[in-house]
Amino acid sequence: MRVGGKDSAMDDRLHRPARARSAYVLAVLFAVYVMNMADRQIIGILAESIKRDLQLSDSAIGFLAGPAIAFFYAVLGIPMAYAADRINRVRFVAACLAVWSVMTIAGGRATSLAQLAATRVGVSIGEAGGTPSSVSLIADYFAPARRATAMAIWTSGSTVGIFLGFALGGVINERLGWRDTFVAAGLPGLVLAVLLVLTVREPVRGSADAIPFAADDHPRLSLWPTFAFLWQIAVFRTCCLAVAACNFCVFAVLTWAPPFAVRSFGAGTAEVGTVMGAGIAVVGGTMMVIAGVVSDRLARRGIARPLLAVAAMLVVSAAFFTAAFFATGFRTFAILFTIGYGALMTNPPITWVVVQTTTPPHMRAMATAVLLLTVALLASVPAPLLVGATSDALRATLGGRSLGTALLLAPAALIVASLLFVRLATMSRERPDPVQTSI
Repeated sequence: MRVGGKDSAMDDRLHRPARARSAYVLAVLFAVYVMNMADRQIIGILAESIKRDLQLSDSAIGFLAGPAIAFFYAVLGIPMAYAADRINRVRFVAACLAVWSVMTIAGGRATSLAQLAATRVGVSIGEAGGTPSSVSLIADYFAPARRATAMAIWTSGSTVGIFLGFALGGVINERLGWRDTFVAAGLPGLVLAVLLVLTVREPVRGSADAIPFAADDHPRLSLWPTFAFLWQIAVFRTCCLAVAACNFCVFAVLTWAPPFAVRSFGAGTAEVGTVMGAGIAVVGGTMMVIAGVVSDRLARRGIARPLLAVAAMLVVSAAFFTAAFFATGFRTFAILFTIGYGALMTNPPITWVVVQTTTPPHMRAMATAVLLLTVALLASVPAPLLVGATSDALRATLGGRSLGTALLLAPAALIVASLLFVRLATMSRERPDPVQTSI
């Protein structure tokens, strides 16, 4: 059977997946993304315990949460996505999930910074192939008219993952310690990897698009020409930079807001993890889904309107985050932080749509990897490390306020992101059909 839609005997349901099947696949990929974010972000709620046990500085914690996990995630994402555009994506996601789950478990056995960093690198290697393939699969299970909502639901898995990492991680940490917390975080992923292989079927690439995609009509470029082709698309390139600015804030606050709360308000990891995790999951996840539904409706008259709406919400987010880092009590901090995070989470659904509608079906996994590479180099690698280093540098003069002051780098990045989204809206009006004009 040829992938390209030319085999007349092929089951039509394989070309156009049934809604029930699409919903199930989305649910499974949602769970995979939950595991992705839980295993990645659990370091934030465990930071103070790890720091005391291994006698580390803020800069070292920033290294574990930033470069140790983000560098290889970004670099390996390109070749892994290139492979995912050519092989069975379902089995590939399952293999990646198994790898990062095992490495998360191994993190609980680390006895030094070097060993823990090595396990974080292992997590990043596994996660590098998961997201691009998942995004590509969703695009082939959902038609363009339903894609923003599907992407919003899938992306909201990040908030659930953060909740599990923060809330359950905080509770298990207080009861069993940070080492067993890593073990508990990694085990569910191994079960999910088996479920994925046994119950999800690989779809035909481009089968859900309005215009049928024929692979034979689109010659495949090699690795670096594909990268160059994608980066030359102005709308896609600007979208990557806007998402990177948003994620600078995301990775800064997810790494350092929990330690800030523990230090500033004397709260325990269970309380901080549960309250912050619940706020992120409920408000952040809800805002993602709402933003996806609204984006689908607003985009009927062009994509500029939802992009401008996101730009405005990022300014709101920056204001609430700034206020949160000057709060004098944990309750006030948690409320302000949650509102700020919720406003920030309006950006993923529309940005995923921009990425998917800017690139041809046979390059979608690669396009996602290019986006993630940009995010890693400009956000997830430097953000945790830069905030931690700034906190260390300011401690001599500001004392306990050093971390809160360093965290102001996060809302500053959102102002840059807002301006880039305004630019995207302008570009989309000038070039309303990016896919057709860029292929």
